[in-house]
Amino acid sequence: MLALRLIFTALAALTANGQPASSHPTLPRTESVPASCSLTPRPAREFVPPADYRPEKLPENLFYIGSEKLWTVINEPMVWEWRPHGPGHEVDLTAKIFWYRVGYGWRTEPIPKLRVTGRRLDGPAPALTTPQQPATNVILDSDKGAMLTGVYVPTPGCWEITGDYDGDKLSFVVWIEPAKSRGR
Repeated sequence: MLALRLIFTALAALTANGQPASSHPTLPRTESVPASCSLTPRPAREFVPPADYRPEKLPENLFYIGSEKLWTVINEPMVWEWRPHGPGHEVDLTAKIFWYRVGYGWRTEPIPKLRVTGRRLDGPAPALTTPQQPATNVILDSDKGAMLTGVYVPTPGCWEITGDYDGDKLSFVVWIEPAKSRGR
């Protein structure tokens, strides 16, 4: 069970901003998000996954959304940093998203049936790309697993991200803002 808790802690750190926790020293600002972008809020009744799928307690800035059919952990506030693809970095990701579902097993389904799409809500944009399409898996224990997909959001703005597992869908809205230069 300790190994499962350690895996969830690592997953939560990656899910928080789609990047390792050490890559962002502070939480993203919310004042940059326009009122027209309705970020996914913490629900009044938060979804609570079955006990064997969750750590003892998530950090305060993370929460679950979804149902037993499909859920994820998201960060409050839902602000991700964006960088354009540069030469040699054409497959860099904006975020990694871990998706869960009761009954998903990495042994019986090593290539998950999960598809992730995204659409910009505040203007035209090229399609969101998912270099890890189809999704890959993450081993939680001998039978259970999570599904993992990386996404690249092609432009900053207000985006709706949707996971679809065999018709069971889960969507959330995130604000994508250009990364601040850190003395480069």
